[in-house]
Amino acid sequence: MPPKRRKVADLTDAPEQKRRVTRSSSKPSAPTKAATTPKPAKTSAKASNSAKSSSSKAKPVRASNEVATKDAPATPDVLGSNPLTIHPASAKKPIECYSYQPTTPYAPFPNLIFTHGAGGTLSAPAVVNFCTGYGASAPVLAFQGSMNLTARVKNFGALTEHYNPETRTGRLIVGGRSMGARAAAMLWSDFISKRKDAESIDVSFILVSYPLKGPKGDIRDQILLDLPHHANVLFVIGEKDAMCPLDMLSSVRRRMSASSQLIVVRGADHGMHVKPAEAEKRFGEETGRLAAAWANGGMKEHEVYIGDEA
Repeated sequence: MPPKRRKVADLTDAPEQKRRVTRSSSKPSAPTKAATTPKPAKTSAKASNSAKSSSSKAKPVRASNEVATKDAPATPDVLGSNPLTIHPASAKKPIECYSYQPTTPYAPFPNLIFTHGAGGTLSAPAVVNFCTGYGASAPVLAFQGSMNLTARVKNFGALTEHYNPETRTGRLIVGGRSMGARAAAMLWSDFISKRKDAESIDVSFILVSYPLKGPKGDIRDQILLDLPHHANVLFVIGEKDAMCPLDMLSSVRRRMSASSQLIVVRGADHGMHVKPAEAEKRFGEETGRLAAAWANGGMKEHEVYIGDEA
């Protein structure tokens, strides 16, 4: 398990002019032997139809209203990643996953539990690129879920219990993109906060393309404000993400009890799309590498920008 990361100072205590903003190099990094990514799947701006209920007797549950995108149904064909079917004791059904493992030995597995957005799959380019970059230095378990937000949160809870039965007071890192980021953040309020040892758990959240602004203009900030003071949060946001305007996120971060840091991808939208396509893949993997460094206390700046200024 990586050493416990030191928390950065709360942003509410730091004067604006003292926040450090650095640019990460946009030059191609040396290729690694750990992974190669498939060609990006085509996406659609149209919202996908809601998933059919597996049972007509199912109780009403919260459903995500994120903008869904259609991704290729194929699973990621990535060297160094492996398909897994996990059967957590607390889950009713098996959970389909993909593991991303570094070429060098690393224990324990996983370092990060991650999930995709609404209507997407584990083959979504933004998911594959991020997990490939992160998995180059630390293991990732990415799991497939439905569009049902409540079910996704329960999957997080089942997987964290499955992998940490004897070290429940140890470190926990969870994350996701878009709706998956909401589900990761909700793990605290829906599961962890209800445990007697909640305050002793070292928990970190990696929230990629967090959908702060809903389709109807609602602001989804309460989930973030509910995160505890001892939690650490990393936001990974596209500069042009209409669902997470940077000025709005900055205001929320100042009000959060948890400490937070930010990675911004210049020119990227909610789906982390940039031009040319080669840059999209490269920047996506770089966000994963920086997130892995952050998880191990290697990112000291409050804000890091990836890419060239327009």
